[in-house]
Amino acid sequence: MSIKELFEIRRLGHSIKYVKVVFKSSLSNIKLGSFELDNVIEGSTLSIPFWVANVLEKHGFVEVQEERFDEDFFRSVAKEKLLKDSVNLSQLPDDFYVHLVDYINKKASTPSDLLVGNDLIKIRNDALDLVSIRIRKLLHYSRAYSDSSEILPKLTLEERILLQMIQKNVREFSSSIFKEGV
Repeated sequence: MSIKELFEIRRLGHSIKYVKVVFKSSLSNIKLGSFELDNVIEGSTLSIPFWVANVLEKHGFVEVQEERFDEDFFRSVAKEKLLKDSVNLSQLPDDFYVHLVDYINKKASTPSDLLVGNDLIKIRNDALDLVSIRIRKLLHYSRAYSDSSEILPKLTLEERILLQMIQKNVREFSSSIFKEGV
């Protein structure tokens, strides 16, 4: 399975998780796929699947009450930039990248004005910096026959798979160069 396929599966799993929403208006007899909503009064709070919340939020019917990802994101970027000259990794939540993609997509779908555009550019640049720093550190731990068990708890699932793929390729490369008898 490729990292892209794994990521898509994880995004699908994330989309069916329940989130709390506050209804901005009253609704009745709503059916989205297999999800049905009878009568909801304005101001009501319910837990609904994330994908349903996104649809309703796009049309202005709800406000999603999930935890604020932007604080976690900027804190993670700051920690990683602080540690950028070392091989130490800060710990990321296992679903960090799934939340990051949703966060960027939500920012990108906001009506554009100069402030929002600059905000989106900063978020994308910070995300690229974070990923670049973490990949550089993963390359350090991908050396042939090195022990990476100490950093595994700090990695997301996607990063663990990436590290395994890199380690496998590095070992194959090294063993082809340093065959027995060399």
